[in-house]
Amino acid sequence: MIESRTPAHVSYALIALSIPTAFPMLVAVIMAYVYRARTDDALLYAHYTWQIRTFWINLLLAIIGLGLTLLLIGYLILFLNQLYLLYRLVVGWYRLSQERYPVEW
Repeated sequence: MIESRTPAHVSYALIALSIPTAFPMLVAVIMAYVYRARTDDALLYAHYTWQIRTFWINLLLAIIGLGLTLLLIGYLILFLNQLYLLYRLVVGWYRLSQERYPVEW
């Protein structure tokens, strides 16, 4: 049985919308947790895990960056965090559209 890839695409779209504002990413990670628990497809499971890790690493870097803004290094960390988010978004979404795992093992 082939499962729909639509929820994974929607989750990536929400991550893309979260670049200017963080709220859509919260919805995306909740979707990823819910659909990851429901899937038997290893490919989709890997993409949902990729999205969940992207959220948590992004959150950690944002907290560190915000905490260090008084030292001005925080702005660099926040900028690099956005680049990291963009990288994870582009790689994950592209590889999903190619029906490949987000990372080659």
